[in-house]
Amino acid sequence: MTFKIINKQDIKPIQDPCGELRELYHSDNLSIAHDIAYRDARKHMHKKMEEVYYVEKGEGQIVVGETTYNITAGDTIPIPLNTWHYLKIIQGKQLEVLVITHPKYDPDDVHFEESSSQPSSGSN
Repeated sequence: MTFKIINKQDIKPIQDPCGELRELYHSDNLSIAHDIAYRDARKHMHKKMEEVYYVEKGEGQIVVGETTYNITAGDTIPIPLNTWHYLKIIQGKQLEVLVITHPKYDPDDVHFEESSSQPSSGSN
C-alpha cells in the first residue's frame, strides 16, 4: 500500500439519500465518509456492516429503532446491526457527519423499509 494523505476537498462529492457524500477512505475492513446532510434520510438498516456516526458540525436528530435522539457536534453514535435508523434534519440547519463502517461500505447491505414514508423536515 502506498502512503497518501487525503483531503476531503480533493474528493468529488456524490449525492446520497440525505445530502452530499465524500468517501474519504476505504480498505477491505473499513470505510470513512464525510456527509453533509441537508434533508432527511430514508429509514434503513444494515445486516453485515457496523456503522458509527460522528457529528462534526451542526445539530439534528437521529431515529434509532423507534426512539428519536437530539444530536450535536461532538456526539458519537454507534448503530447496532439490524437496527432501523435514519438522520432527521432540523429545518434551516445543516449537519456534517463522519460515517464509519466496518467492514467497508457495501451498498448491497443497505436495506430500506418498504413502507417507510417519513415526513419531510421542510428543508430542501
